[in-house]
Amino acid sequence: MTSQTKTGGISRRSFLDLMLAAGAMTAVTAGAGLVPGLRTALAAAGESFHFPQGLASGDPMPDRVVLWTRVEAKDPAAAARPVDLTLHVSETPDFATVVVERTVAARPEHDHTVRVLVDGLRPDRVYHYRFVAPDGAVPEFTGRTRTAPAPDADRTVRLAFVSCQNFEDGFYGAYRTLLKQDAAAGADGIDFVLHLGDQIYETVGGGHARTIPPLPSGGGETKWGAARNALTLEDFRYLYRTYLSDPDYREARARFPFISIWDDHEFVNDYWQSVITYTPAGKSAPTTKAAANQAWFEYIPALLTGTVGVPGVAPAAKDFQPVSVTDVDATHAPVDDDNLLQEPNNLAAIGSLTIYRSLRFGRHVELVLTDTRSYRSDHAVPDELGIAVSGQATYMLPLPLVAVMDAGRTANGGNPPAVLTLGDKQVPNPRKDSPAGTLLGGPQKTWLKETLVRSDATWKLLATSVPFLPMRVDMARIDPKAQTLVLTADAWDGYLAERRELMGFLRSRGVGNVVSLSGDHHQSFAGLIYDDYEAAEPVPVSMEFSITGVASTPVFQAFAAAVSKDENPLKPLIVADGAVFGRPGTVAEMLNMTLRYGTLASVTAVKTGDLAQGLAARNPAQNPHLRYVDSNSNGFGLVTVDARGTRVELVTVAPARRSYGPDGAPVLRTARFDIAPWGEGAPAVLDEPAIEGEKPFPLA
Repeated sequence: MTSQTKTGGISRRSFLDLMLAAGAMTAVTAGAGLVPGLRTALAAAGESFHFPQGLASGDPMPDRVVLWTRVEAKDPAAAARPVDLTLHVSETPDFATVVVERTVAARPEHDHTVRVLVDGLRPDRVYHYRFVAPDGAVPEFTGRTRTAPAPDADRTVRLAFVSCQNFEDGFYGAYRTLLKQDAAAGADGIDFVLHLGDQIYETVGGGHARTIPPLPSGGGETKWGAARNALTLEDFRYLYRTYLSDPDYREARARFPFISIWDDHEFVNDYWQSVITYTPAGKSAPTTKAAANQAWFEYIPALLTGTVGVPGVAPAAKDFQPVSVTDVDATHAPVDDDNLLQEPNNLAAIGSLTIYRSLRFGRHVELVLTDTRSYRSDHAVPDELGIAVSGQATYMLPLPLVAVMDAGRTANGGNPPAVLTLGDKQVPNPRKDSPAGTLLGGPQKTWLKETLVRSDATWKLLATSVPFLPMRVDMARIDPKAQTLVLTADAWDGYLAERRELMGFLRSRGVGNVVSLSGDHHQSFAGLIYDDYEAAEPVPVSMEFSITGVASTPVFQAFAAAVSKDENPLKPLIVADGAVFGRPGTVAEMLNMTLRYGTLASVTAVKTGDLAQGLAARNPAQNPHLRYVDSNSNGFGLVTVDARGTRVELVTVAPARRSYGPDGAPVLRTARFDIAPWGEGAPAVLDEPAIEGEKPFPLA
């Protein structure tokens, strides 16, 4: 590749200039100007340096990939100095054929992390890499990565997708299981891992399986008692270093290129823009948001500035740029038409790093990566009001309330109600003068629409950290005075207008073969995405597969703990003693049944002890879009894509609360979906899955 070679309309020289502008990326070209004799003799064991967080790669393209590591000097006196590392990239695991041999600097201002863009590589090739310290020390694993197939390559693409890995909640045996499955598959193994967010959690304290010592700053107060949240750059760096102390996670990052977006816990639970939500009123914290962005950029290998994307669509992603911000509270600042708080510190903090982008893998896969946190508006129902209505800020809120408040000034045909009736009370409508809610923000939404329309890939895999699929609870079936509840308004079901707009766009433009991959909910589920879930005859325009957490506490367990503290009337909707159904010593995950078949089905089943009677009482209008729910699970997803169709497998492994050692977490079940392409104007079709292993309740 010469310096004038063009990729997506940008010259390689201009591309590298962009990458190097911030000083946080080193760029090298494979096979160009190797320095004779530079190769460092490898010592048996380095005595001065080590690589406690291993190494990693990310965002593969046909001719380039980002490589990453972090080095530490064992002598604390040397910790403030740069460390020169030697990078080797080879086509063979024994490094007999080296295509890159370069010295790169690990600098203290970047926490001694190194990000190296290696270009000039061949498409669809496996490469091996290592970093060598001045004393000959190397990371414990040799890195293995691969480049993407050329855009016109007719090749099957295989990926894993993961989410939610709370270190204190559980162990990472799911990664070990994925590693073993990949090794057994040989040439048919995983091309890359898509991480949908929550690679770290911002809090320490109150874990169930492992303990993280206190944060360097001591942390801030949360709504979870003893738990403390990260505040400073050193806090976030400390969390990434701690999470990467897990050997299964480190080895997965060494073996697979990762492609990552974030969800909320990389900054703060349920955040929007730069607003921390640990109190009902919320408060913006631009300094913490900027620190979280910087730490993500330092520890997550990603190609941002210079990303090529779909031809004809201007790339938006850009590397972290340091910003000077102060914690001026922006929550009451005016907003623009996209609900973006117009306060300089808020805008600077969220603008310090842009991660939405797309990557192409051969003829059949456009991977479209979104950011559902940085530009979103506040929850439709403000947290203070949500707590007053349901006792929770975002959970179990009445659907009509969410809908009218999300619509803002566009509600009721542009005549929003001035007051809201809540039970026997009336309260002022705080959203009557606000724009309709947004999860994406205007610029990202425009970019997303153009990307989906202009990409000529057979399939568009849409990575979104929170699910599109509604998870609703039909309370009126057991209480005529009640309304349908939204399980959580923190996901797309709390941003109804924008979901309707986006899915209506897919329908009107005839964009087919869009498959959403999501996480966040700590459960695995799948279903059809309709153009308008409130329409009399909704049209399925897409489908979604949402993966449970690698290690975070499953949603069923969290809900069961909440309703089991006393004789909560909601308990039959969530959990029952398995003995009721002739399964002594087990629990029955009634939450699965409630979400699939409705509240009356669950109540009837628990009351009679007869699943058949429960199913006979099912509500045909209860979440009819759903095809699968496994709310008591940890695991990962697998996707296989070619011209003929897409196969998605939702893999549930044994609970993450314990370590399973080198064997990995045993696989309990795999739900497999086979999807045929659907063309312009045709509805999406999704059948019930084929399930291998023990089926989830009530299917078991």
